[in-house]
Amino acid sequence: MSLPRPKDNYLLSRDSEESKRLNTQHQILTKIAENTLIHPTIPVAGLRSIADIGTGTGVWLRHVSESLGEAPRKRYYHGFDISAEQFPPELDGIDLSVQDITVPFHEEHWNRYDLVHVRLLLAGLAESDYRSAVTNIYNILKPGGYLQWEEVDEDSYPSPNAAMKEFKRCIGLAIKSAGKCFHAPRKICEESRLAGFRDVQRIAYTPRSDPEMNVTAIIGSPYARFLLETGEAKSEEEAEERAEELVQLESQLSGQGDPSLFSVMRVVGQKPVLSSSELLI
Repeated sequence: MSLPRPKDNYLLSRDSEESKRLNTQHQILTKIAENTLIHPTIPVAGLRSIADIGTGTGVWLRHVSESLGEAPRKRYYHGFDISAEQFPPELDGIDLSVQDITVPFHEEHWNRYDLVHVRLLLAGLAESDYRSAVTNIYNILKPGGYLQWEEVDEDSYPSPNAAMKEFKRCIGLAIKSAGKCFHAPRKICEESRLAGFRDVQRIAYTPRSDPEMNVTAIIGSPYARFLLETGEAKSEEEAEERAEELVQLESQLSGQGDPSLFSVMRVVGQKPVLSSSELLI
């Protein structure tokens, strides 16, 4: 008996161009996070089993596996996503599975992972979904394991650049109209503490100008999609034309020394070695 496919509420597309954009976005987000894939408070020497939720193309897992290199005991990597459409045909040493983060994982994954990484589910989760998502992550972490979740929110776009101001306006309208959460990092912190995580912290990575961070490569297609979602564009052609205008404006402003900047929020927490009830005894 086959299981029903998870309902995909993702607001963006899942084609080859989006996969390329996600890979470029990964490079930019890594630079913003001071070239750290894993927060320095997480001891990497003890990481033997690592999961990535919302893995998309698997680019974060691939980069992490290359960064950590060989270990005395082989590490296990597993990527989960609500859709397999962007999974690469083959990813050496990395398992990939379809999984809805709001639905409990199969018991083979319970208490299995030393680190669970999540990134940018802003466009996929309703505000009411975060409690079940965090609970499900808690359940697949080993006692003592770590959560690392990276998101943007309404405070992530401080740039006075006109192109980024318009992008923020559009994404904010689309997120709120779809019942999503535009204060996701704060919500993740709240739900993580309620779930029993300890030492929960939210780290803000401040944007900085870097000629290698080609923001124009990652804002066009989301902007077009959000215009369609909100009804501000009546056709794909109109949305694509307006997106191209935004990209050209951003490129022009960047060339004049006024680049588009945005920050990234990273939430980190640890599952206690003992359960919350045991800690109270």
